[in-house]
Amino acid sequence: MTYEVVMPQLGLTMEEGSVVSWKKQVGDRVTKGEVLFTVETDKTEMEVESADSGYLNSLQVRLGEKVRVGTVIALLGDRPGEVTIKGAASAAARRIDAGEKEADAAKPPGKMGIYSSAPGGGGLPAQTVSPEDIPASPRARRLAKELGVDINAVKSARGKRIVEEDVRRFHESLQSGS
Repeated sequence: MTYEVVMPQLGLTMEEGSVVSWKKQVGDRVTKGEVLFTVETDKTEMEVESADSGYLNSLQVRLGEKVRVGTVIALLGDRPGEVTIKGAASAAARRIDAGEKEADAAKPPGKMGIYSSAPGGGGLPAQTVSPEDIPASPRARRLAKELGVDINAVKSARGKRIVEEDVRRFHESLQSGS
């Protein structure tokens, strides 16, 4: 029998998320209640336990790919290699199952380091601020790191929390020189 692993709804307002790490590889035995993967939303990262036991036979989404809540993200089977599902697996899933490695999958998530913020108004000296002190979503932090943007320099367009859109807008303003 095949069991579908779906993108869970981790909060009332959660509409989509992405798998940022798998704790098991295709072919591994998974036990009910064991942490299977980590999901990232615009607000948090959370480890998710398996609802069923079986063998992890198929990954249906790429690491970091945003998918809607309820989307099938993996398949578990009673036997290794057992994949019997209504409909065909996506092309991305076939590439992953064929052994295509995700470069970031093997890299442990690291700290972003310490950044020195620009001097504040009123002649205040520059201060050392840890990126964890800045209210920003995990996706915004990752994007800032990828783009080489100092998260301390980004301002939120809505509220106090920095999101991906804020980082993209800031990066584009740097590129256009405005």
